[in-house]
Amino acid sequence: MESLIAATTRTFTDFTEVKSTYAKLDQSGTVADALSKYSKYFSETAPGTPSPTSTQIQEAHTVNILYFIALSADSHSYVVTLGQVLAYIDRLGANSKERLGVTLVSSLDKLPTAAEKQQVFQKLVAIVQSFIMTRVANVDSKAPITLCADEGIVTAVSFLELLNDINNDNGFVSFEEFYNDAIKEAISMKEDYPRWKSSSGFSFFNYPFLLDSHAKGDILKIENMITMRHELQDSFFRAMFIGVNSPYLHLEVRRDSVVRDAVAQLATKTTHDLKKQLRVTFVGEEGIDDGGIQKEFFQMVVKEIFNPTHGMFQIYPESRLCWFTKEYITDGGVSEEYMLIGRLLGLAIYNSNTLEIPFPVALFKKILHLPPTIDDLSELDPPLAKGLKDLLQYEGNEFEDLYDWTFQIQYDGPYNDRNFHDLKPNGSTIQLTKENRSEFVKLYVDFIFNKSVATAFQSFSEGLYSVVDREALVVFRPEEFQQLVVGCPDLDFKALEKNAKYEGWDEDSIVLKQFWEIVHGMTLEEQKQLLFFTTGSDRAPVGGLGNLSFVIARNGPDRFNFFLVVVTKAKLLLSDRLPTSHTCYNVLLLNEYASKEKLEERLKKAIGFAHCGFFLL
Repeated sequence: MESLIAATTRTFTDFTEVKSTYAKLDQSGTVADALSKYSKYFSETAPGTPSPTSTQIQEAHTVNILYFIALSADSHSYVVTLGQVLAYIDRLGANSKERLGVTLVSSLDKLPTAAEKQQVFQKLVAIVQSFIMTRVANVDSKAPITLCADEGIVTAVSFLELLNDINNDNGFVSFEEFYNDAIKEAISMKEDYPRWKSSSGFSFFNYPFLLDSHAKGDILKIENMITMRHELQDSFFRAMFIGVNSPYLHLEVRRDSVVRDAVAQLATKTTHDLKKQLRVTFVGEEGIDDGGIQKEFFQMVVKEIFNPTHGMFQIYPESRLCWFTKEYITDGGVSEEYMLIGRLLGLAIYNSNTLEIPFPVALFKKILHLPPTIDDLSELDPPLAKGLKDLLQYEGNEFEDLYDWTFQIQYDGPYNDRNFHDLKPNGSTIQLTKENRSEFVKLYVDFIFNKSVATAFQSFSEGLYSVVDREALVVFRPEEFQQLVVGCPDLDFKALEKNAKYEGWDEDSIVLKQFWEIVHGMTLEEQKQLLFFTTGSDRAPVGGLGNLSFVIARNGPDRFNFFLVVVTKAKLLLSDRLPTSHTCYNVLLLNEYASKEKLEERLKKAIGFAHCGFFLL
């Protein structure tokens, strides 16, 4: 057995050799014995500060045995051994862990195809995730804080962080592979949040790669709710000593001048005012804003802000996405407008409203202080990105003829005028070559996303951060932050049905069954209309429709009203009323129609009026 151990504890990493050794052990039925030996090997091996040669051996041992465990088909057989390996890795110093990561990446690079690299790395992530889920299942659910005290969970999460860092640099698998539902369901927000904010003790919030966008959205909501509560309390105290002081940020706007009115009022608000809970009123209209009115308000704001006639944002026809108009700002007034627009969007995020804003992921990268790349340009401007990638990949002999360019580029200005820009000093005199083309592309991408919009984005981000706490955003990846703001475009109505609640209905009601049959048979556009009609938005919240609070309330029977029809001879049928909704609470009010045909006709007629504002309460 010792010789077999030696076969997978070489001074170098070789997945193929480990795989061959594993196959031999599996054929002889001694895999479990080998795992037991490995467990003993790591329990007796203490990391220290040995010579460089022995350090290299230990790194190779660790990686090879991780590979060996990853090959095990029986997930329960490797739990003890993996626990010993993870405990060993956790005891390593920071430099040793970094070298272990380099050794792991080097070994993966030896694999012949990208698919094999992905498969092996994915298996490594999977065994650690499975180990964590097994440990979580064995923790007392009545005491969530014990998760943080479980050494096995803590060491596994620490190693998963190393794997996540490797993946961020190499892109072996999707970042979603690191989400752990067991931890998300088991952690206690009440206990973990204070530890995270105070940096006292272990907190799973310090490992945000474990949590999906929905869980991170909950963290941001907690942050915002706490701030709102503080501002509410402060406003009461200030009212006692100063006088009348509204506990809310109240915006009163006209429908035909939504953005102008909102921007004018926001310009006079203090930072404390912006941190209050938002209330919106449309001039001349009754109604209490419990969420539904501000949903409509933000939809109108977005529609007006991104109107091409304003010129503040440029629409790219191929992607139908927007970006700041290049070098648009010519005076302080325009800069202030961008700042106030940032405030508006910040208010939407702060008050948990989704916005259908046509920005690429690059915007959310910049907000999170991450640099956009040429791949982000592919999303925003596919033709330009393709041309630049072709430039990087061209290896022919006619480079000078095909790319007779300099480091001076041309672009369309805000008034469709042709402008020139030197990517570097005296760019018009610097000829593009194979040797400097990488620099050219890097500077071009930097110009599009950074230099050409620097003043506009600076003002926009200042406005956004005047409302949203930037520290609360550090847990998000750009894609997750985008989903939080924009919502989820994928509409899974099966998940919505599973999550729906009912008021006033029998559980086996035939009407409810018919309702969901009709919904699942709708076109995508009709489903969006239904969602907009009921919730005020045609997009799913972060995490999808399975995370949407959706209620169907019974709104009366489908029969004649005896008094109205027989006594007064009126020809009114109660069931002829169309369905209505409370968009503030995502409640659909549905009559108990006598037939499926009538239900479908009434429902589709109602949702067809959704964007007209009818039947929304």
